[in-house]
Amino acid sequence: MDQESFRQGMSYLSMGFNFKLKESATVFWLKMLKDLSDDAFLKAVKSIVLTHDRMPTIAEIRRVALEESDESPMAEEAWLMVIDDIHRLSFYNEPVYEDPRLEKTKRLIGWRELCDMTAENKSIIRAQFMRAYNAFSERERQKALCGINEGVNAELMQRLFGGMLPGEKKAG
Repeated sequence: MDQESFRQGMSYLSMGFNFKLKESATVFWLKMLKDLSDDAFLKAVKSIVLTHDRMPTIAEIRRVALEESDESPMAEEAWLMVIDDIHRLSFYNEPVYEDPRLEKTKRLIGWRELCDMTAENKSIIRAQFMRAYNAFSERERQKALCGINEGVNAELMQRLFGGMLPGEKKAG
């Protein structure tokens, strides 16, 4: 987020709650919220001003920003996507999903297991799918709330280990 969007959002909060942060606190808030996009931050602040009775915490702003910007499918929608792909594709045409939660869930259960399910075990596999998908979703949600960006972490690890992650072998 850029400083102008942060300043605008903090102005909304200041006017909405008749509250002013000290300069040192403002710097800290910017550091804690800077990984949010301008749009997500401003939407969250506007939503909070309209729905809350008190000045929010940093955690509340992050939570609302995540909720406002989350467009990922619910577990039931993800299940329907997989079922559609099972009917549309064959066992030999395993799809690769862009959504990491959906891909991890599919790989955890196994494409073969999904394709081979019967009427007798469909409800069991569905329940396993839902539980796994929701667990992966919650993990991603917690990472987002804490500002963890795996792309940045991977880049840092690459730099620390000279372009090669621990456990990788040099090619050739």
